[in-house]
Amino acid sequence: MTAQEETIAPTLSAEGSAKEAAVIVACGGLGLRYKNSLMHTPKAGDQSKQDGVSDGLQEKQFLSLAGKPLIAHTLDALEKHSLIRLVVLILPEALIGKGEALVRGLWPDGSVKGYPKVRAVRAGGEDRIASVANGLAVLREEFDWQGLVLIQDGVRPCTPASVYDRVIEGAFAKGNAVAAIPLRDTIKSADGEGIVRRTLDRRNLWQIQTPQGFWMRDLEEAYREGRRLGIQATDDAALIEATGRPVYLVQGDPANLKLTYPEDLALLEAIVCGQRESGLR
Repeated sequence: MTAQEETIAPTLSAEGSAKEAAVIVACGGLGLRYKNSLMHTPKAGDQSKQDGVSDGLQEKQFLSLAGKPLIAHTLDALEKHSLIRLVVLILPEALIGKGEALVRGLWPDGSVKGYPKVRAVRAGGEDRIASVANGLAVLREEFDWQGLVLIQDGVRPCTPASVYDRVIEGAFAKGNAVAAIPLRDTIKSADGEGIVRRTLDRRNLWQIQTPQGFWMRDLEEAYREGRRLGIQATDDAALIEATGRPVYLVQGDPANLKLTYPEDLALLEAIVCGQRESGLR
């Protein structure tokens, strides 16, 4: 571990079984970047099928990955984790039926056996902020949840259990915790004409991942403040920052990749196979 990594990976003592979290799996988007990439990718023969994308199937949440729907791998990790108490799954409204079938173990090919920890499958909103807000409302109104909440991208299927551990421990120790990894490449800032204006110091730059862990009261306050100020945030940490609270980073993992573009699918397949071989799943 580098000195940079050590700054965000504090040693935290266990506090017993009182540590537990609810999880909102944010999977309510339409995958527009993924779909647009497919539309602009030249197809030769059945290349799309070789890439794991069958004709007419562009719902990235349910793409086949290592023999089961992609979202199932995310739910597998949550179902197995001893500190995860309950899960709310957020999907586009048109996919609620598929989500319910998956959660109940009624998936047509029998590749999944169901997920008892997923206590609710609900529709997302017009953007990520609205989708997570829907999940928070479910936790509050249906389960009276007041504790730690993890926000996890549904299409981030290879998150190691150790990352969940660090986020939960970090949130209990610091008040919140966000998984992140240090940038490895040189980063430059350029103008609209593609001319480099400056080279950024990568020692202070981080690639943010999920899960992100916050206390229920802090998240709800951040969402209220975000709506009041009209903040358009791409992650929950940005809303917490907007309320003036510090956000703490804990060590993520390079394998914790999110499916964004079609070419990511083959890499995720390799990661899943590698995790299976090493006994991590």
